[in-house]
Amino acid sequence: MSKKKHRGEDTWALIRESLDDFRPAQLAARLREYLAPRLASSPRHADERSRRALLEGVDALLSEHAGAWYTHGFHGDLPRPGAPSEPPGVEGYIERILSTLGVAHEWLCTLDTYFRSVALPPDEEDRAAVLSDAVRRVLELTSEAHGEEEAWHPHAHLGLGWLLESQGIRRTERLEQALHEALADFTHAAPSPEEARRAADTIALTAVKEESAGRYRDEGVS
Repeated sequence: MSKKKHRGEDTWALIRESLDDFRPAQLAARLREYLAPRLASSPRHADERSRRALLEGVDALLSEHAGAWYTHGFHGDLPRPGAPSEPPGVEGYIERILSTLGVAHEWLCTLDTYFRSVALPPDEEDRAAVLSDAVRRVLELTSEAHGEEEAWHPHAHLGLGWLLESQGIRRTERLEQALHEALADFTHAAPSPEEARRAADTIALTAVKEESAGRYRDEGVS
């Protein structure tokens, strides 16, 4: 199951502005209202179609009540009902959902705090160096939060894209290609420090070059 995502240059702004909207107690109440009548019988006995419908309903509820950070910033998988290790009943399932959301929300808040601390200098060489350090730091933060998950790679790509957006750097086609190529070898595990440095240098240099090219194009038009 996957939610419909809306990609745009203002994606990070939407996420950042809604991070304070995460209220686990209120979400638990909403989830309880939705799940209680649907999990009256053991979810372990439900067929795959019923479980999928339940997950889609939970996703729709969270999209409506959790805030834009969930709609745009949560890219993991919601827990499936009836897992063998899950405490029985509605409360056990709600606990797992909120735990999963909590990890994602904490990662986004950590990124937000870091993004606000980054100050890119105007000089291109210095700008590339500072941006490279920022890329490496985002990779580290993402590895700490999601390094053991199969979805590490898309989380890393998203985090770096949001870093660029937070700094007002336009994600051109060439820059998107550089992001994909720099992370291509790390689909299942986080890079080593040296690998992260090389990837970060590539991304930062491309970003600064694209900014410079964009300024020249704008000056030519004017």
